[in-house]
Amino acid sequence: MTPERFNECLKLLRWSQLDLAAALECDVFLVNAWSNDIESVPGDIAAWLDKLAKAHAKAGLPQNYKGVHLKMKIGK
Repeated sequence: MTPERFNECLKLLRWSQLDLAAALECDVFLVNAWSNDIESVPGDIAAWLDKLAKAHAKAGLPQNYKGVHLKMKIGK
């Protein structure tokens, strides 16, 4: 997995490097090294991220809530 695809996957998932490090319970500096091509992304991590990113891209986002605000109810 290229660093570009790695970063694209994180973007599609709406995850920061810190989010991924927390999910994997690993050092954020390791995730940063993957992102910056200092270390290669392990094959199992690459396959997992790619699968998740493709699923998120395919599912898309519900558009009915864009710009919607909570309407406060005062009293009953």
